[in-house]
Amino acid sequence: MNRRPLSRLRSRVRHRPRSRSLRLRLTALAALAITVTVGLATAVLVATLVSSVRSNETTTLNAYAESVARSATDGRWPTPLPPAPGDPGMWAQVVDSSSGQVVAATQNVAGRPAMYTLAAGSTSPKPSPSLVGHEDEQVAAQRYVVGSTPVVVYAGGPTRLLSILTSDIRGHLLYAVPVVLLGAIGISWLLIGRTLRPVERMRAEAAEITGSGLHRRIPEPDGDDEIGRLARTLNIMLGRLETSAARQRRFVSDASHELRTPVTAIRTSMEVGLAHPDRAPWPELAARAVAEAARLQRLVDDLLLHARADDDTLVARHEPVDLHGLAVAAVAAVEAVPSRIPIAVEVEAGAGAEDEAGVRVAGDPDQLTRLLRNLLDNAERHATAQIRVRVTMDGPQTAVVEVIDDGPGIPLADRERIFDRFVRLQTARERGPGATAGTGLGLSIARDIVTAHGGTIDVTDSDPARGDERGATFTVRLPAVDR
Repeated sequence: MNRRPLSRLRSRVRHRPRSRSLRLRLTALAALAITVTVGLATAVLVATLVSSVRSNETTTLNAYAESVARSATDGRWPTPLPPAPGDPGMWAQVVDSSSGQVVAATQNVAGRPAMYTLAAGSTSPKPSPSLVGHEDEQVAAQRYVVGSTPVVVYAGGPTRLLSILTSDIRGHLLYAVPVVLLGAIGISWLLIGRTLRPVERMRAEAAEITGSGLHRRIPEPDGDDEIGRLARTLNIMLGRLETSAARQRRFVSDASHELRTPVTAIRTSMEVGLAHPDRAPWPELAARAVAEAARLQRLVDDLLLHARADDDTLVARHEPVDLHGLAVAAVAAVEAVPSRIPIAVEVEAGAGAEDEAGVRVAGDPDQLTRLLRNLLDNAERHATAQIRVRVTMDGPQTAVVEVIDDGPGIPLADRERIFDRFVRLQTARERGPGATAGTGLGLSIARDIVTAHGGTIDVTDSDPARGDERGATFTVRLPAVDR
């Protein structure tokens, strides 16, 4: 035997990384979301502040340039130009547009050549090639004509406020952002843990529920949130599992009992014959064994059919089926075997084979035939003189099949119980000579077939007003095909 695949699989399982807890993953996602949100908010805040500061400085420089332009008298400029009020770091130059020579300047830039130039049609000054060390400043330029000389007034100053603001923001963000993120992560960890606490209780309770403890339920938290709905859904599922497990245990117990009876009968017959081989009535023993084997085969077939019904695979196909023709064929098959009870098939006017539409349903003809055979077999066990099969329409959308016998009827208290598995009433157990033994599954299978076709089945007393004798009436209602 090659053990390499097994050892390789064990190695993979052993080295498989453990999955992180949901709480940790949610906290990591919350931290990521908070980080992105804080980063975007900080970027928007910084951009807004910088834009506001630049706009304010541009307004101040333009106002200073206008005041410089107004300081000229009779085409002459004061020497030096008046400084900016309240900001000794600001400077101004008046440059002749034709020659590019400095006509006037403030004291802090006196004697320097033109530091900026303004191209024709432009409003954005460009630094001169000789300008060094003034890259970190903001400049405004305005064109004027003083006397007959066109000039450009340049007003500028260092962006100290913007630098201070930027460094201040960076300093605060360097300490504030990590603190905010750590606080948000801690709060997220606590809140997520508190939110997931009911889930952990549900998990612990679910881990303790075994196949023998399906009566237990998961604790349901207060509220109608997702966790509360999950708990209620799981409890509903546990209820269905408990019901299904109880039904399966009851089914296995009843099936074991029912299978034991024919097996025991066959074994007893064979043991009697083998104990006295020379005196045993072998034909009688063989006939008894064959009868019990046939009963055993019917029981096994019915059990397999029930298994298919539980798996929702009972109906293999859907096709239009004429219920009148199906009833006639089922009755003919029953009458082919010697029987003491005559069977009559009735059909309402306009719903029979002579009508092109007839009484039609969509379903599996094999299973519908089994449905009729089971109802006929049940009626034959209880009828005394006759059985009637009636095929009708109840409105345009419902097909009705009634199987009527003239037997003792069914007590009101037992009319629902007879459709359970392995249920046989006392009248069915007290069979007379020649009566056939049932498996206790026929009516249960009939209900499974009807349910699989989207219909209903019930039992009532026969109606004398319709010409029926005293007895039981099994009524099947199925969705009809559009006629």
